[in-house]
Amino acid sequence: MTDDDPARGALAADPGWNMSGRPGKLERWNSSRSHAMFELFVEALAIGAGVLAVLGTGTGVAGWLVVRKVRRSHIIERTRDRGMLAARAYAPDRLTREPARLIGDLRRSSRATHLALAEATAQRRPVGDLPRAAAEIDQAAASLENLLRAADREPNRALKQEWTTDLAAQARALDELSADLRRCLLQTSRSIDTLQLEQATHRLRTEISAMATWRDSYGNRQTW
Repeated sequence: MTDDDPARGALAADPGWNMSGRPGKLERWNSSRSHAMFELFVEALAIGAGVLAVLGTGTGVAGWLVVRKVRRSHIIERTRDRGMLAARAYAPDRLTREPARLIGDLRRSSRATHLALAEATAQRRPVGDLPRAAAEIDQAAASLENLLRAADREPNRALKQEWTTDLAAQARALDELSADLRRCLLQTSRSIDTLQLEQATHRLRTEISAMATWRDSYGNRQTW
C-alpha cells in the first residue's frame, strides 16, 4: 500500500483511528474503557450479592420451618424419652430398672397389637369390635404408665417396692389381654366364624371393664 492509497488516507483522516500525535485523546479513551469495565464489575458484584441474599433468606426460612415442624411434632421429646427409658431399663438397681422395663413392655405390646389390627384390616379379615377393645387397652396402659412413672419417683424404697410389684401384676394382666386380642386376630386368619369373634371380643371387653373397675377401686395408690 502506498502513501497515495485512498483507504489509508481515509483511516488517517478518521479522528477515531488517527491518534498519533494526540496522547491526550488516547488517555481519555483508556480512562473511559477502564471506567466502563469497573462499572460492569460493580454491577456483576451487586447481582451476585443479591442472588446470595435471596438464597440465604430462602435457606433460613426453610430451616426455620423444619425446626418449627419438628418441635410441633414433639419428635425430639419422644426420642429423648425413649432414650432415657432404654437407659433406665438397664440400670443396675432393680427398683430403677423395673418401672422402665414394664413401660417398655407395655409400649411394645401396644405396637404389636396395632400392627396386627392394621394387617387384618388390610387383608379384609373380620375384626369386629376389636379396634375399640384395643383402644381401651391403650387407655388402661397409658394410665398404668403414669402410675409406673409416679412409682419410679417414690423416694421410700419399701413403698416403691410394694407399689412396683402391684403395678407389675397389672402390667402382666394388660399384656395378656393384648396377647388374647392378637391371638383372636390370628384365629380370624384361620377362618373362624363371626360368632366366635364376637364371643372373644365380648370376653375381652368384659375383662377390660372388670380390670378398670378394680383399678379405680383398689389400684390407685397415688394418695398414699
